[in-house]
Amino acid sequence: MATPIPGNAASFRADQIVSATGGDLVGPGFESVSGIVIDSRAVKSGNLFVALRGERFDGHEFAAQAFEQGASAVLVARGTELPAHVSAVEVDDTLVALGDLAHAHRERWGQEVIGITGSVGKTTTKNLATSALRAAGRRVLATVGNLNNRIGVPMTLFQLDDSVDTAVIEMGTSEPGEIPRLAAITKPNAAIVTRASLAHTEGLGSVEAVADEKVSLLQALSPDGVAIAYGDDAPVKKRAAVVSAKRKLFYGRVAGSDVRVLDWEVGANGTHAQFQVRGQGVDIEMGLVGEGAVLNAAAVFALAFGLGLPLEEAARGIVQVEPEPGRMQPLAGLGDRLIIDDTYNANPASVEIALSTARAIAARREAPLVVILGDMRELGEHSAEAHRQVGALTAEAGAFLFIGCGESMHDAIEVASARGIDTLWFENAIECDGGIADRLPLHAVVLVKGSRSMAMERVIQPLLAGEEP
Repeated sequence: MATPIPGNAASFRADQIVSATGGDLVGPGFESVSGIVIDSRAVKSGNLFVALRGERFDGHEFAAQAFEQGASAVLVARGTELPAHVSAVEVDDTLVALGDLAHAHRERWGQEVIGITGSVGKTTTKNLATSALRAAGRRVLATVGNLNNRIGVPMTLFQLDDSVDTAVIEMGTSEPGEIPRLAAITKPNAAIVTRASLAHTEGLGSVEAVADEKVSLLQALSPDGVAIAYGDDAPVKKRAAVVSAKRKLFYGRVAGSDVRVLDWEVGANGTHAQFQVRGQGVDIEMGLVGEGAVLNAAAVFALAFGLGLPLEEAARGIVQVEPEPGRMQPLAGLGDRLIIDDTYNANPASVEIALSTARAIAARREAPLVVILGDMRELGEHSAEAHRQVGALTAEAGAFLFIGCGESMHDAIEVASARGIDTLWFENAIECDGGIADRLPLHAVVLVKGSRSMAMERVIQPLLAGEEP
């Protein structure tokens, strides 16, 4: 589900809009605008309406209407036919212009921006960083929901004002050049790259290409910036090691990491984790569960260290973060079952981490592990092999039962079955959500995960309530 675009009060004079976007004034002149909007239904008096083109819509069709509703001006592509009384700025590309205008707003705001990207864990890292920074006294604006693309990032930046001194901006990508563009718009002072994995490789082509794309965020830092990267990921570390930022910090499990995860253990209410931050020991009791969350916390400790913030204050913020729906969220099921809802999305790296966590929880509870996985989408030519690897990982996790949902997951089922794991396969999540509750041990730990488009959350409700939704 798309996250609603937040409102803003960003103000620009007409000449500032022209200067930032390289546009031309057309129609009656206007003095200034207050508030940037991209939805004509949200237009208020004095706004600038930016007409964007998408796969299923074209904002240019509503530009004149937006002006009649009170917009002071509209920003449109060159050659757009508008009534003579409409004040407009014409540009070559309205999406590019939106980013350029957001960059101009970020520059005049002039405070600190933290950029976060990666194939795995960027949203959790964003949440942990936001909480840690607030605990250290920062006034933080952070990305909301999935507003991490070339529309969402600019619309987030337009919210920056005097009430904020730090922005934490999540950045996603599905095609080459998206992260460099977002980095150019945000001009981060510090940045974190969590991991490069088979995610969106349909658009990027290979893990190496994903690493190139992700690490481009670090390459955009100025020499006095703080570059933070997951050092256990060889392609990421190789590229991050040569960025121009003088302060480079690596986190991970291996010896020599600036922030090293020494140990972690899932408890009744979260995870106990031990870190070493440049030789200083840190122990925390996190509200989040599992290895993935621990690694994300390590990234945030590296950020705090790089920014010169007290580690104890960062720790205080980290431990306050609770699981979000669909992101390794533990839920009570029928009987004594524990359901781990990780249905927000999936790629091979995130499945591996989720399996590791679920296996540890099952071992602690002395319970059988049931794994329910939906297809991993947008992997392109790597899809078949990636699903076979997931089948092998599920077998290595010692699953009591492996249930696959989706055409591609059939490859994983075949591998796991050949290794002696009991399996079931369904064509999709709709078929999977009915009738499986009665087949699961009442004391089981049940991991449910899949790509967003698979809607694996359908499987959760019957396991909680014992009936189909």
